Parts: sequence; C-alpha cells; structure tokens
Amino acid sequence: MTLDEFVNTIQNEGGNLTSEDALVSFEAKIGSPLPKELREYLKCSGGGLIFQPSITYLDSEQRQLRLRYMNDLSKIDEEFTKPTSYPLPDGFLIIGSDAGGNAIMVCMRTDRFGQIFLLDHELVAYEGEPDTLEEAEEYGLVLFYSPSFSQFLNDLRIER
Repeated sequence: MTLDEFVNTIQNEGGNLTSEDALVSFEAKIGSPLPKELREYLKCSGGGLIFQPSITYLDSEQRQLRLRYMNDLSKIDEEFTKPTSYPLPDGFLIIGSDAGGNAIMVCMRTDRFGQIFLLDHELVAYEGEPDTLEEAEEYGLVLFYSPSFSQFLNDLRIER
C-alpha cells in the first residue's frame, strides 16, 4: 500500500497535519530525528480511526495485525510526555493501535532505529521498571513486525 492509499483509509476526526516546525521541535524534545517515512506520514495525515475498509498487515511469519487507529504528532507527544498506565521499554514511541488495543510502536534506539513493533497489552506488568527491549522480546511482550515504517506500509492490505 502506498502512503497516499494509507492516508485515504484513515477517518480523521480532529487530528492535525504536522508542520515541519512541529516536527523539528518534537525531535529536539526527544533528542532524535524521527524516521523519514514516519515524518512524511505525519505531514500528510492527522491520524484517526481505520474501520472501512479494514486494513491488515501480514508479516513474514504470517502473523496478522488489523490496524484500528493511527496517532497524529500531538498524540505521539502526549504518550511520550505522559506515558500510558504501563511502562514501555526504553526507546519506543506509540504511533497507533490494533483492533485488540495493542500499541503499534516505532523503535528509536540507534541499533533498531525505525523498526515497527507491537506491544501485547495483555502481557504488560503495570508496575515497576520497564523491561529492556531484549527482555520484552524474549517473553513476547514486544513483537517485531517490520524493519521500517515504509516496509510496514508496503505490507498493509485492504481486507476484502
């Protein structure tokens, strides 16, 4: 799926397109540039719900993921500034969610920069220190889905 096709499936309900100034400001806040493809997405989509048509992702291990919501930059910033009720492994930004309420995340660590992961909220420990990415992968809290946002988009399909 192309970026334009993806953006056209999102039912925007008040999210905002992101300006270059807002992107630069957010990148300064987090101390890292965003992946190029994610920046492009944020400039042309205000995020929102994905219902009709349904969009699915099937990874190389044949795990299917149904997208439900994509965040705009203000929502990504909100999750970064005031995280959800459960601790995330370091180096992740939540960029959306699937139909089951699991977080879709982009990794900002230099060794895994831009990779897309899913956080299984049913395995989350709601208290204590966040696990490392390696620990979270080992017991299935965090699942690797795609090597990049552009590959993630490329592998999305309209469910018929």
